[in-house]
Formats: sequence, C-alpha cells, structure tokens
Amino acid sequence: MLCFSEILRVVDSLQLTKYKKVATPVDWKEGDPCVVEPQLDDKEAKTLFGDNIKTIELPSGKRYLRMVAQPK
Repeated sequence: MLCFSEILRVVDSLQLTKYKKVATPVDWKEGDPCVVEPQLDDKEAKTLFGDNIKTIELPSGKRYLRMVAQPK
C-alpha cells in the first residue's frame, strides 16, 4: 500500500533532480546523500558542489558514483 509520506518523498526526490542536478539513490530519505548527475563533468560538478564531492570507485579503480550532501 502506498502511503502519503511515500508520495511526498517521491515528489521531493523529483524536485531535487529537476532543480539541483542530483539524483536520489534507492531508499533515499530527506537529508541523505545524493548522487551527482552523470551528465555533469567534473568542472561543472565542482562549480555547483565545491569540494564536497565524494567519489566512489569500483575495485578496478574506475570512478563509479559521485556523492554529495543533499543540496538545500
């Protein structure tokens, strides 16, 4: 059953994606870290988020995800 709080969470997630250039991972909740959109190159991401970007790498060393604190 879908509850009202889940609908609000989805709306918040969609608004973050549209206006802040981040995506929300599975089970995201308000205040959790977000994923920097892959379309942003490193220069654009640094302009938007400064040095607050944490890069997650695969065991091969290839960069996988860039995480940031939820933008306000």
